[in-house]
Amino acid sequence: MWWHEKTWKQLDLLDRNLPVVVPIASCEQHGPHLPVWVDTLQLTGILERVEPLVSEQALFLPVLWLGSSHHHADFPGTLSLTPFLYAQVLKGLLENVIRAGFRRVLVLNGHGGNEAPALAALNELVGTSDEADRISLALATWWKIASDGLDADALGMETPRLSHACEYETSLTLALRPDLVRMSAAPEGWEEQRPWVQPASLPNVASIARFHRFTRTGALGRPAAATAQKGERILSVVCESLQRLIVDFAAWPVPEAGRREG
Repeated sequence: MWWHEKTWKQLDLLDRNLPVVVPIASCEQHGPHLPVWVDTLQLTGILERVEPLVSEQALFLPVLWLGSSHHHADFPGTLSLTPFLYAQVLKGLLENVIRAGFRRVLVLNGHGGNEAPALAALNELVGTSDEADRISLALATWWKIASDGLDADALGMETPRLSHACEYETSLTLALRPDLVRMSAAPEGWEEQRPWVQPASLPNVASIARFHRFTRTGALGRPAAATAQKGERILSVVCESLQRLIVDFAAWPVPEAGRREG
């Protein structure tokens, strides 16, 4: 079910234990060959395929298209909120869902730059609101929940992992909106993050920089290797993983307060 297709009276009649999915994405540069709408387009496409499979088991909000993408701002076309402001916007949106009485809320992310401020928003919300403390509240990113199935060999990929405006994202966009992909402009050669960004000797240490320090084109990996067929395989894996998560989330127990001792 789609939240925005219901009247307030229809929403008021719904079971408050029904999982509410809050999808968040972005509008930012994706190289010279993909539209700036990629993250929102992809997340919307995933949801449109999953919603009929769980139509009576979950309630989906419309995608929040404005994300936290200041690190892409050196490339024209990026629209963004600062991480702090984004966290406050998301927190305010979730407060509305919680105020309506829903007790299971899943934030589904489609843009890497949203992860840190979204996690901050959820932590602040739970830490400052007794209402939020009494519900099941979770954050998931679509390529992470599907990571086991996004094996390069199984998908027929030439590049080893999903990055940004890469073979994976280009393939996914080809499967969803081929009319928006300019394959003639897709970078041919391999371009990956510089070694100092994620040194092999320090795999758990992140180096923070704006995106134009990583790539001259705005894209990583090898986008020219993308095909719509590969994108369909990605969609299948991701939709199956998301459907499974939503069904599982519906059965999560709502947390109970522990007894303080001492």
